[in-house]
Amino acid sequence: MSSLAVEYCRFHNNDSCTEVGCRARRYYIEDGKKFCQRGHEQDGFTQTQQEEDDFIKLGVTTRKKRLVEEHVSIALGDKEAKKLYLRCLQLILWKQCHWLLTEKNFCKDFETIVRDLWTLRVGIVWRDESDDDSIQNETDRGFFSSQSEVDMTRKGSRANLSLPKKAKYDEKLPVLLETLALCYLGMVLLRLPVGLGEIINWATRYEILYLRAIRAIPEQMRMKLPARFQVALELKAPLNGLSLYRKTLDLIQFFNTHYEIIFPPLNVPLLTYKHIRNLGLPVEIYPAIKNLKDILGIDFTLPVLNSSILHPMFYPEVQLISLIVIATKLSQPLDNIRRNPDSDIDPSLLKLNWEVWSKTMLEKDSTDLKRGEEIDLLESDVWNLKDKDIDQYFDWFHQIWLDDRKPKLSERILDLFPLQKMDYQQSDQIDPNLQVNNLKELQSGLIVQKVWPPGSDISMRVKRPGELYKRYRKIDELNGHAKIFYTLAASHIGIPLKTLVKAVFKIEIQLEAWVATERKDKNRQRKKDQLIGV
Repeated sequence: MSSLAVEYCRFHNNDSCTEVGCRARRYYIEDGKKFCQRGHEQDGFTQTQQEEDDFIKLGVTTRKKRLVEEHVSIALGDKEAKKLYLRCLQLILWKQCHWLLTEKNFCKDFETIVRDLWTLRVGIVWRDESDDDSIQNETDRGFFSSQSEVDMTRKGSRANLSLPKKAKYDEKLPVLLETLALCYLGMVLLRLPVGLGEIINWATRYEILYLRAIRAIPEQMRMKLPARFQVALELKAPLNGLSLYRKTLDLIQFFNTHYEIIFPPLNVPLLTYKHIRNLGLPVEIYPAIKNLKDILGIDFTLPVLNSSILHPMFYPEVQLISLIVIATKLSQPLDNIRRNPDSDIDPSLLKLNWEVWSKTMLEKDSTDLKRGEEIDLLESDVWNLKDKDIDQYFDWFHQIWLDDRKPKLSERILDLFPLQKMDYQQSDQIDPNLQVNNLKELQSGLIVQKVWPPGSDISMRVKRPGELYKRYRKIDELNGHAKIFYTLAASHIGIPLKTLVKAVFKIEIQLEAWVATERKDKNRQRKKDQLIGV
């Protein structure tokens, strides 16, 4: 050992000398070897060359430097938040119009009309002229391709702001449901044979953008939206058909109140044909529908009334489907009572075979998961799903509910389970020949009834079409083919079965009152003729 002063160090982690029986806890290093304070050499030690300043320094701790993120305040004021919310709604509306143009082959004028309706709608939101001009200018320069003049918007809004009954609309922002209603009003202005029921079915089947529409908003815009506006765009419940009907009527009242806009009536001939074809009914009932419309004085115009005081039976599409149901019950009764026509030209000469109709109209495999039913599945329903239904459910979940923001899990873990880009839209395409085959099957099942002309003794005892007409006041009274028919008719216009039953019953009461009045007039005229003859 050198005679120089020795510098002792402590063993790490309270260790001691490796020599048996030696409990020395200090050591020193000499000539590249390690000895305890009692001189025992320690095995397994190798000294590396190091500077004197780094003596006994066995390692260096390094830490990964974090990226310095610049925190920018994204809190917006009330007016700026409203502007951003309107831009988000405008983007959603543009995507809906784009889908209708590309997937449903709507004309280019449709986009222009919807854009103008949207300009009028947002033009009344702001009372301040500067804010009004800002929003309208951004609307003209925004996602819609064409340009339009908005002077009428500013003039109309400033001229009518003093009216008390219009004040409730001034501060009321549009909601997501209004985008679908604006699309429908654009169809009405173009006289397109598209009903609200079809729009409801598109939204229910996740074809047109509605459910969780916030997914279509860019992340930078989404981050700046206040919570209340994000909730307004994060709808997670299925579309309520009656809510869309009411919102449409509210918009009609809004445009009529502020701009004196009157919307045309529905394209009744084409819509009637569409419903008759989709319900598999004989086209011979069309004259009866037209006669019933004339008797009741229904013009199928969109009423300018408050939706809160208007019964659903006054909605034009509900009136139309109700008349179709009544005309069908008159010429094609849903019971088994035989009713013979009195001539060969009677529309009821060919009777619909309701057994064949029920088998044809109902889907062959009712256990399959249908589009739009995924959101209503319960835990107990999973056990009854087939393999393709489970695949369809996960595809739907992937498209609707997966968050597109940056995941919290490691990318290496997510790469082990890649999600392929699937086309959920194509998973439920209908065979174009299926409807033609169904119509052929229904036509082949028609029954030719025997004609009993009036004047014979037998004809006095024969039941005629329209006799023994049965009304249904509640859902519980429906049974058999009547329930199937009512259910399909209600689903075609997107309203609950209960609403259709009530609407049909109320119109039947009106028709019964008209029949009673006609009978009284005929009896009164007969008595008058008898008195004149005497």
